[in-house]
Amino acid sequence: MRLILIVLISLITVTGFSQRKKSDSNAPAVSAFGPELTAALKLAASEQYENAGLAFEALLKKEPANGDVYFYYGETVIKEYLSDTLSNSLKEMATKADQLFKKGIAQDPANQINNVGLGSIVLFLKSDTVAADKYFSLAEAALPTKQKLMSPRDARILTKLGTSQLLGTANRFNKAINYLTRAQEIDPNNAAIYLAMGNVYIMQNDAKNALASYNRSLYFDPKSPLPKIKIGDIYMRAPNLNAARPYFEEARDIDSTFAPVYRQLGELYTMAGQFSLAKTNFRKFLDLSGDNIPAKIQYAKALFRTKDYATALETLEEVLAVDKSRNYLNRLAAYCCYDKRPPELEKGKMYIETFFKNATPESIIPRDYLYYSQILFKSAKNDSVMLIKAFDTYKKAYAADSNNTNLVSEIALNYYYSRMYKDAITWLNIKNSKGKSDKNDLMLIGKAYYQLAEFTKADSIFNLVAVDQPDNMQAYVYIARTASSMDPTNELGLAHPKFEALVEKASVDPTKYAKELSEAYTYLGYYNIQKNLFPAAKAWYKKLFELDPSNKEWQIRSLSSQGIIAFKEKNYVEAREIYNEIKKLDPTDTNVDKTIKDLTKAINAAAAQKK
Repeated sequence: MRLILIVLISLITVTGFSQRKKSDSNAPAVSAFGPELTAALKLAASEQYENAGLAFEALLKKEPANGDVYFYYGETVIKEYLSDTLSNSLKEMATKADQLFKKGIAQDPANQINNVGLGSIVLFLKSDTVAADKYFSLAEAALPTKQKLMSPRDARILTKLGTSQLLGTANRFNKAINYLTRAQEIDPNNAAIYLAMGNVYIMQNDAKNALASYNRSLYFDPKSPLPKIKIGDIYMRAPNLNAARPYFEEARDIDSTFAPVYRQLGELYTMAGQFSLAKTNFRKFLDLSGDNIPAKIQYAKALFRTKDYATALETLEEVLAVDKSRNYLNRLAAYCCYDKRPPELEKGKMYIETFFKNATPESIIPRDYLYYSQILFKSAKNDSVMLIKAFDTYKKAYAADSNNTNLVSEIALNYYYSRMYKDAITWLNIKNSKGKSDKNDLMLIGKAYYQLAEFTKADSIFNLVAVDQPDNMQAYVYIARTASSMDPTNELGLAHPKFEALVEKASVDPTKYAKELSEAYTYLGYYNIQKNLFPAAKAWYKKLFELDPSNKEWQIRSLSSQGIIAFKEKNYVEAREIYNEIKKLDPTDTNVDKTIKDLTKAINAAAAQKK
């Protein structure tokens, strides 16, 4: 997913600030724009989004009728969202981009590039190809009808039309390639077009054609680190980290001041488990970005992605200590507090509640409710009010993302372990209604009914599990337990054959299923004691004694039960011998000492009577 987002980011920015003169394939890359717009685009390419935004705002004050500025500003907003979908709100940022594109059309109606932007927003938000094509058609209709009349600017519009096709879920690969191929025919030496083409291929998992396109881009712009980074990304995705690293290092050699290459090296070393090197490169990314607040935020986000939650939290708190204007940092700080080990739940609760207090509805994402509910749930302990609030918040998370089956599972499990069994059943049934049940869900529903003492329902479900999963030993355990609960006095003998069946199933691997056999042997021994079938009872308890020579608890239980049987049989000598064996296993048990004394008295009394 991370690579897909990187590709999407590239898709919408590749024609921004690096283009070649058509007549000279060996000339250095030159800008298609004025120096101020080029500088803003370079900030965006370096992922300094806040600074880029300030640069665009300043440029709009200076050139309010320049449609290109509105377009690339809106495009940068989309790129910023894609760079961190965790912290950014899609609705909020898409609205901002949409407003920029619309204003660009109003201020510069002859410049059709903002219609490309509007079409891309429609695809991005709704994947509505019909509505999007209305805008794309307006942009395309403004192009010259004859290719010989087309200019590099027209190629740039075609490139933007091409890259826009992959936003949202439509993935119109053929349409994207068609637009980019037309752009290449107009401006065949433009490195950015080949870079865009490579990105389309990589979205199709066509690494071969992607590599060919990236290499063509590198040929036409050898001073750009972007193609090298893209090639490295392909190998990192494979994953072939040893093959990826040289490309990132070569990109660094091309431009040692290009911050994103250090981020990629940081992610590579994270994947390799070399966290010290990862941190060094992320720190370099921060330093090259000027070690300012926006760069620190990027650094913290990178640390979060590498699961260095403690350092990420430390960095976020440095920012929040001097600038509390970015509310989404409270969100990320809360995430870090929950994910770090050990978690800082109280602090996390403070941060997420601060976030919600200052958030607009558009800025809240489903994960905010999820983390808040998880923090509340873990913090609740014996606080029933907080526990109810946790589940209320879980429901908000579900309402915001009802397709998240992992969330449904988490809610159901948390209800179960909170002993709120009816709610657990409700949520497991919600999951089942979506066709997303896994093999453990039905078993959990049965256990919930068991805990609710609805034994008929529980028994029915456990038997269904046993039929569907004949090797599920827990199903046989609970079938037997349920039968025992339905016949607590053993008058009907319901559980006896169930525990015998459990013994038969578990005996295939006594070591693996020792716990299950222990339970079955204990029950069957007790059942036979109740029926005064002492030899049979003693046989089951002897099996328990021999089950695991290292388990003293089971051996003591076995001997204690055998001692009771011997006592019932009035075989006090045997009973005393058994309790002496217990004494060897647990010399500290004073009750055993008392029992031995009592048995000795009984033995002596019996001997005296015989005289």
